[in-house]
Amino acid sequence: IDPDAPVYSVRSYADAILADSQYSEYHALVKEMLNYGGRAQVYFDHNANNLANAGVTDVEAENVPESTTELSVTGTAAGISFYAASLVYRDKVALRFYFKTTAETVASCTFTANGISCEPVQKGDYYYIEVSGITPDKLDQQITVAVTGAGDTALTVSYSPMNYIVRMSAKGSDSLKALLKALYNYHLAAKNI
Repeated sequence: IDPDAPVYSVRSYADAILADSQYSEYHALVKEMLNYGGRAQVYFDHNANNLANAGVTDVEAENVPESTTELSVTGTAAGISFYAASLVYRDKVALRFYFKTTAETVASCTFTANGISCEPVQKGDYYYIEVSGITPDKLDQQITVAVTGAGDTALTVSYSPMNYIVRMSAKGSDSLKALLKALYNYHLAAKNI
């Protein structure tokens, strides 16, 4: 590592973009990204004295819609049932699909998400598959998970991150609602690029 190399933070990079009119088409996206980062810091109680969005103004405040496409669960696979879905917040959002089943049943099933093979992970009494790397502009796209069991029976679940955002915005804690509103606005800004 070069000790004389310049050090940049996400905030300093974002400030450079916001200060340059050449990148004006990205200003709303950068502001929404910083706002989402700040809301995530509050929600996860991480470095809340140095928020990513400190001093950022003119941030959009669209409310999360009250409805979106619904969760769809069709078909059956012996010994397995869909349990729940949740978002995982990282540098890119991930969506987890949880199933109630046994190790023996999992061993005899195949799991795919949008046609790509997935390896289930055990968590307590449940197994989940994770679809990761969901970028902000894709939060409204449906993900279809198929679980194929013995005799080619298939359980299919279709769900999008937006389903979770809408559902939890109606019933989550105030800090989760603020985080999801910021994520939703980040999504809108990303779709506009």
